[in-house]
Amino acid sequence: MYQHFTGFPKNRVIGTGTLLDSSRMRRAVSSELGIDPRSVGGYNLGEHGNSQFTAWSTVRVLGQPITKVAAERNIDLAKLDEVARAGGYTVFHGKRYTNYGIASAAVRLANIIISDARTEIPVSNFHEEYGTYLSYPAIVGRSGIIEQLKLDLTDDEKQKLQTSADYIRTRFEDTVSSMTGSKVE
Repeated sequence: MYQHFTGFPKNRVIGTGTLLDSSRMRRAVSSELGIDPRSVGGYNLGEHGNSQFTAWSTVRVLGQPITKVAAERNIDLAKLDEVARAGGYTVFHGKRYTNYGIASAAVRLANIIISDARTEIPVSNFHEEYGTYLSYPAIVGRSGIIEQLKLDLTDDEKQKLQTSADYIRTRFEDTVSSMTGSKVE
């Protein structure tokens, strides 16, 4: 919305995206395996909401693909995905709000930009191929999105990302239309 109404350069409009969700996924995986969350890498992609998903093809544990670790240890990745996705709901139902997690993600993003840290993180950024903003890893620094990463996603993950992008784009178009009375061009 912000970029649409202000005309601000797309690479300079960034949201926290699935930064918090990816952190919750890493915590769920590390808890299941009894390891430090910093030993888990990988991403949740799409929207920060119902159409987000864990891109298991991106997840590595102590240098090993999670799919290999899960097969060796009989770990249900779908169950882990649900645990990660339920993290926000669990906090909300306990406290009735979820301010600290998103505040921490926003502060982290602001610090990366201010310090020109050029850090790889999953943030909401504009993707021409999908015609919308969605959460996908990018290199972020003072000038905004410096580079969008290229992930080798599975066909299923590509479809989930397309579904999420379609949902985001439709919600955006509907909102702009209701605010302005005209269609998005």
